[in-house]
Amino acid sequence: MDKTNLKEFVRSTAVLWNEHKKREALYIEAMKKDGLGTLRRVCNQGHFSALLFQKEIQWIYDYFKCNLTDCDLRDGFGLLNENKGMLGQVEDKTVVANVLKDTEFATLRKYQKMLKTVDADSEAARILREHMERIVDLYERLTKETTTPLLPTWSQPVQKVAY
Repeated sequence: MDKTNLKEFVRSTAVLWNEHKKREALYIEAMKKDGLGTLRRVCNQGHFSALLFQKEIQWIYDYFKCNLTDCDLRDGFGLLNENKGMLGQVEDKTVVANVLKDTEFATLRKYQKMLKTVDADSEAARILREHMERIVDLYERLTKETTTPLLPTWSQPVQKVAY
């Protein structure tokens, strides 16, 4: 990796690591909400993926960083408190799921940007693509949580229609 690409890679890695810190905090906040139903399980899996992906991103960063000039991710690139309380008083399951979907979409965009900085056949690229696949899966599951069924379910009363 050339020096210019390495600088962009280090910057992208820090941005991505911060994104996972943001995801972690957001999923923890979402899991504190009442009445999530099946969304709680998706939030739990999103939280664990954020923790795992942070670790893997840190390993990639540590492999490429220059120990003399690059700081540690945890020291130099701390999470800003801009996302603290992002869900606030929101209790609507659909709104919570949409906020999480937006975050996952933003995370995917950051992965796409970072993939441009690594060799396509490298181990780092393989890990990044694997992360993206799992985030897309999570995004799709969040999408299912935000869509309402077209047919009535047993828990919903059937409306009689006069012809």
